[in-house]
Amino acid sequence: MTVTQRPGESHFIVEAGGNTRLLALQQLWSETRDPRFRQLVVLFRPWKSESHVLTAHLIENEQRGEMSFWDKATGIVALKHRLETEQGRLLTLRPLEDALHALGLAVNTATLGLYLFATERLRTLGEAVVGLAGLDVKTLQPRLNAIKRYSLARQSVSEDELYAAVFEPVFRRIADQYPHTGEFSVAATCEACEAAMAAYLGETVDTLREGLRPASARGGQGEPPAHRTEATATPPTVEAVAPFMQAESPPPESNDLLRRARAFADVVGLSDCVQPAPMSSAGFRLAPIPDPGAAAPARQRAWGLLAGVSGQVDSEALASVSLDQTFLLWLVDPADASATAFWEVLACLRRTHRPTGGPDAGGNAALTRGEA
Repeated sequence: MTVTQRPGESHFIVEAGGNTRLLALQQLWSETRDPRFRQLVVLFRPWKSESHVLTAHLIENEQRGEMSFWDKATGIVALKHRLETEQGRLLTLRPLEDALHALGLAVNTATLGLYLFATERLRTLGEAVVGLAGLDVKTLQPRLNAIKRYSLARQSVSEDELYAAVFEPVFRRIADQYPHTGEFSVAATCEACEAAMAAYLGETVDTLREGLRPASARGGQGEPPAHRTEATATPPTVEAVAPFMQAESPPPESNDLLRRARAFADVVGLSDCVQPAPMSSAGFRLAPIPDPGAAAPARQRAWGLLAGVSGQVDSEALASVSLDQTFLLWLVDPADASATAFWEVLACLRRTHRPTGGPDAGGNAALTRGEA
């Protein structure tokens, strides 16, 4: 154990971790009065700075695996404020990343952005939901930002006012329920925020969700049309229409599946490919990837998965989804936002248990809700 001493103080403090061990020794001495626990041999290091001590504790706790996402976020933000005080300047993401690297903390700007967003905007959830993970924040942030942009386009309200009036009440309600249920759902949180936002604006949830869709997916720029049917959309090809001829009206669960398919598409960069198709059993169709030859393998795989869900399964789509070890490792990776978003799609399919397509020309069965 290493200790140090602040300038002008008579007592010593733990420099890099070891607080738990020190507390245990103090308790043993108090309970047993055994001389073995009365004194402790330590290594003394000269004082460097408050930021150095805080960094040393963060590194020690990280190596011991004792830190949750929220612990890391609050620790890094506290270190940021300490560095800003010592350096007399505000640190944006890139300078902060450089400063942390110089101290021995390998944290990239993307993760720093999550930490700052979580501690600034999700404190109610973070302090109450013990299991809140980085992946949860990575999924929540773009959804909440989309709702924020939608609301700001309709009412002159600051971001602080928006969180205080709309999002915070939702977060408090979820935080109050968590000790009793022990369950936290990103999808349910986002949907509750959408409902609260719609109520705040005095419009229906469906209207709000239509407005949250990318303009290109709405068939144009600017505000979503008040009345839009599939007849006003670009006429689909025969191949695209064929899988959807089996349903005369959209099943009630298709909107839920459409929302989750869009959320998955947003994460993997296929936002413009998911298009509503009310007459299909899935509730959506998939447009081709622009410039498919230049698409990354992960995007091609994601497109194939969505094509299977929608019923647009052909040999080419199936070939793009190789069910190998790489695919399975991706699917079970808790740190991958795209995998989590696809699990939400699969969970919706299991609940509805409704087939979306038939066998393709090669005899392969299309992905069905029952199989998911």
